[in-house]
Amino acid sequence: MSDWINKDLFAQFVEQKTQEQEQTPAGPRRLDVIWPTPERGTPERPKIYEGRFLPDKNGKFYMKYSYHMFYSGEKWNFLLCPKTWTMDNFCPWCSVTSKLYMGNAEDKKMASEYKRKEKFVSNFYIQDDPRDAERNDEEKVKGTVKIYEFPGKVESKLKAEITDTRHGIGPGIFDPGEGGHTFILKVKSTKPKDGKTWPDYSDSLFARRPEALGSAGEIREIMNNRYDLEEYVKSMERPEEDIVNLLKAEMVWDLVKSEYERAKGLEAAAAAAPAEQEESDMPDFEPDANTELHQEQEATDVEDQSDIDLLRELEDL
Repeated sequence: MSDWINKDLFAQFVEQKTQEQEQTPAGPRRLDVIWPTPERGTPERPKIYEGRFLPDKNGKFYMKYSYHMFYSGEKWNFLLCPKTWTMDNFCPWCSVTSKLYMGNAEDKKMASEYKRKEKFVSNFYIQDDPRDAERNDEEKVKGTVKIYEFPGKVESKLKAEITDTRHGIGPGIFDPGEGGHTFILKVKSTKPKDGKTWPDYSDSLFARRPEALGSAGEIREIMNNRYDLEEYVKSMERPEEDIVNLLKAEMVWDLVKSEYERAKGLEAAAAAAPAEQEESDMPDFEPDANTELHQEQEATDVEDQSDIDLLRELEDL
């Protein structure tokens, strides 16, 4: 090594960068792969977008994830909820929410800020986005595959076609070929209530006639640009140290400290257990039953979409 380089300082720098790499979530950066949330029109005239839902590289059609988002310390905090993967997972923020709901009016107000919310994600091939008219060529999204994060109001449209075995389109809503159906996303605005308006997706529907997205070669190219949904969702996870520090900063750590340490201890014990250990011998952790009482109401999920949009705008500054 050159005499101009301090060996000890360089070794410390290597260690620092190694730790940063380990803490950096794998997967695509959200702002680079997300389809910007479709803007709404008026109560009478919607803005119209067209595209095709596609299965991801592993055949997963779409995913639901849970999250917590609240404003604190002069910034928005976004936290992927561990219950995204299984409801048996312990989540300190769900536990905090449950305990605060049992308190006074001020506690209940805090609980509403911490409560778990839900969103859905899928690969989406964009056939038409009216906002492209105002974008330069590098920013246009028509003809690209993006990850579309959508609320329960949109997911209900997909679910109806999937579960209606008699009249529903079924797998055609994900087919890029000649049997596939384009999704026509019509976004109106609700009429003002208390001075606020929200997106209205009620007029959205799938095209009646099937149509291929292009030739076999063109479809192959489109499918090569899909994203791994599970990898994308995992990229939202935060280091445990960040979560604990935020719990302490919000002064709610004492509410969940014992549960958190017990849950993490059981996870560590399960990870260290021999592979041949019987499931009945594994440590068990019973999640807080009250957590289930505070699921996000369907009527508020459009508001949650606005929360995520705001977070992304702030991250992009």
